[in-house]
Amino acid sequence: MRAGHASFAAWLDAHHPRSKAEWVRLFKETFRFTGGEITGEFLTSTGYLPGAHVPSCPIYPIVLRLDPPWARVGK
Repeated sequence: MRAGHASFAAWLDAHHPRSKAEWVRLFKETFRFTGGEITGEFLTSTGYLPGAHVPSCPIYPIVLRLDPPWARVGK
């Protein structure tokens, strides 16, 4: 990973965007002890998957101002 991407963050960026199922498959191929729940929660908490807040949530606009990776898809 380090030789190919220099950092874990760069590795994540290089594989973005993906669906949750695609991320889970990639994580299972790359890491030990990763399943759908761990992968999904990690990627949601780091902004690579949406879902932590719905548009009607008062925090949603704040999250968008932080420019998470999932919000950049299609820009």
